[in-house]
Amino acid sequence: MNNSDDIVSILEDFWPRNKAKGLLAQTILSEEIEKRNFGEDAEEKLMPGCWLISPKRADFFKFRFAFFVHPYVLKSGSLTTDLRVLLEEKYRPFHAISEFLNNAGIGVIYVIVHTTNGVLPFKEIKNRIFENINWTFYRFNNGEFSEINPVEFFEKWDGTRGRPSYGGNWDPDVKEKIRRLDSKILRRLLLNELFYLGLLKGVLRKPLNDPYDVDAFMISLSQKHIFPMEIKEKFPGNNGNEKFFGIDAGRIMMLLRLALPNDANAIYLVREMDESGDFKGWKYITLSDIVMTSSWNLQAGGPGMGGQSTQTVRLSYDQFKQFDRTTLTEDTLRKMGELPKEIRDMANRFRAELTSKFYGE
Repeated sequence: MNNSDDIVSILEDFWPRNKAKGLLAQTILSEEIEKRNFGEDAEEKLMPGCWLISPKRADFFKFRFAFFVHPYVLKSGSLTTDLRVLLEEKYRPFHAISEFLNNAGIGVIYVIVHTTNGVLPFKEIKNRIFENINWTFYRFNNGEFSEINPVEFFEKWDGTRGRPSYGGNWDPDVKEKIRRLDSKILRRLLLNELFYLGLLKGVLRKPLNDPYDVDAFMISLSQKHIFPMEIKEKFPGNNGNEKFFGIDAGRIMMLLRLALPNDANAIYLVREMDESGDFKGWKYITLSDIVMTSSWNLQAGGPGMGGQSTQTVRLSYDQFKQFDRTTLTEDTLRKMGELPKEIRDMANRFRAELTSKFYGE
């Protein structure tokens, strides 16, 4: 069995069926970005997302942390303490995203996975043994990254009764699609999950409040405009003559939490499918458009990350735009980069249409 088969087998054990389906859109986007389907510089404008995690306490909302997991396993004893060297050309945009999150009152920690030989112990992981995987944390503070001790850091988090929950029983077509993913993407998915399920839940047993994640960040080359992104695979619903997408209300609140302190916008990206499972195209809506065009009557949704039932917001299908090369141009990112301005402009357009239609002015 090769490493890719090992990883798929482990992920199937780790992920519930719906999570596996949900992550497909992210991974397929990553592959299309690498293939230059969205332009030659698209890879420079799309950065991996992060876990958003809080300790389980009454005032958890004050103590949200963003954990970014390095996409490669390193060899213990040969770690560099300089993230500039480790991240190379990704350091500048990652630093800008760290400043963005810091401005929003979110703690930023970069996580590196390492083992004695630089290889993951797949057999142990399959048996849910995580103690031989090592972790190094770098905290972002005052514009710099400095190493902190993970165990000492999490000792300040209340509780030791957290328990991992596992998945399995994927749909065969989903499993086959994940199996075909590039080994680099599979490894990144596994390392992300090892941090959450292996370290936080399996080893440290930390209970968490309101766990979420950011799927990706889009950033302009100028680094003046940063967009937290939510990425999902969906097919539109119908309600009479209305065609719509349903979006988890909690995701909208999360995007607002990051964007508002920065006067920034965010992007909800949909890999549109039809009901038979055929790909139709990539579509997106900005957070400003969500705020201005969503229905205020929530509908029941599926289970969230914590297993609880969710509520969804209904958004008109017509408000979604094509996501293509033109979306990623510097000019487009500049125009939609400021949420307050976008909302004010849309409010002015709505006022003009309302006046014209109902008052004939």
